Amino acid sequence: MSRAKKIYLSSNSSMKFLLLTLLFLSQLSYAGKLPPRNDVDQVLSIMTPVKSQKNRGTCTIFSTTALLEALLIKNGQANKEIDLSEEWLEYLAMTRQTDEGSTVNRNIKKLRFFGTVKETTWPYLGVKWPDLDAHPLARPRCGHLIGDNLLACLWGHRDPTLLRGSDQEVLSKDEEFYHMREEARAFMETHDLRKNITKLKSYEIEKDRAKKILSEGTPVIAGLKLYYGSWNHSKTEKFDIQPRKKSLWYKGIVGFPLEGSRDRKVCDERGGGHSIVLVGYDDNIEVKTRLLMENGKWKEVTQKGVYYFKNSWGVKGFGRDFELNGQKLPGYGMITQKYLDELGRFYHLPLK
Repeated sequence: MSRAKKIYLSSNSSMKFLLLTLLFLSQLSYAGKLPPRNDVDQVLSIMTPVKSQKNRGTCTIFSTTALLEALLIKNGQANKEIDLSEEWLEYLAMTRQTDEGSTVNRNIKKLRFFGTVKETTWPYLGVKWPDLDAHPLARPRCGHLIGDNLLACLWGHRDPTLLRGSDQEVLSKDEEFYHMREEARAFMETHDLRKNITKLKSYEIEKDRAKKILSEGTPVIAGLKLYYGSWNHSKTEKFDIQPRKKSLWYKGIVGFPLEGSRDRKVCDERGGGHSIVLVGYDDNIEVKTRLLMENGKWKEVTQKGVYYFKNSWGVKGFGRDFELNGQKLPGYGMITQKYLDELGRFYHLPLK
């Protein structure tokens, strides 16, 4: 190898090391400058009402929609009355799906490319369609389909081929959908979503950046695995994790699934997933919980630091009695930072 080549390689490696060092130091500085808590009331002022996903696995649909509504309000592009259609976004997410479930990344990309409509245009239907006889609308909307298109239609409640069909074709098959698609296009153009939502491969962010965004008055999304014992979910007792403490469920308090606990062991194997909208954090708030360990003994646990969040399970169950700073916020809750920092993921919708 020539001396010039060696010098180039050495220089290139040094540059990479310098850049990585600067990035590391900037992250340290980044985290160090964060306040111990954010102004939660500032974020709450742009949040729309809590909704319920009911018995469908549409939590990411609700969290993505809630985040978009909040950002439009914050940017002065909508008022607090804005109510966007989760049914439309679920349809978009399911057009090429053969099972239920979406991701925040997919949802944002769908919004960016296809826009959305108002809730009054396509109201949310909180029931699953496992087959063509599950609902009066299932057969009329999906009965002509077969294979993967039929499955996608049952999950998304409408023919998936309509999304990309010609105007003439869609008008002949489903005039109502034609007008919905036109509304979605108009919404996309009005807000210039393809330009104003930054195109990224992934919208996942690090926890320190999530906190910084919250401190700037903007909500973010958290995705997590559901540890039923930590949530005091009804499945806590169904899966024989430990006795359920309903008072914590109604107060919206979520602990941490300690390693060695039955909660951690059982839910690592059987837990579901969830998506919530974070509206704040406080590094000094403590959460005390009691966990049943695998050895049959109980352990008292105290975790310092919480995130405050908006949920999508309605206002009569989880978080029914949640209060913050003297304000009643049914449907909201708080979760230990350790839970999300170690076992969750954070997402941001970069709307200009």
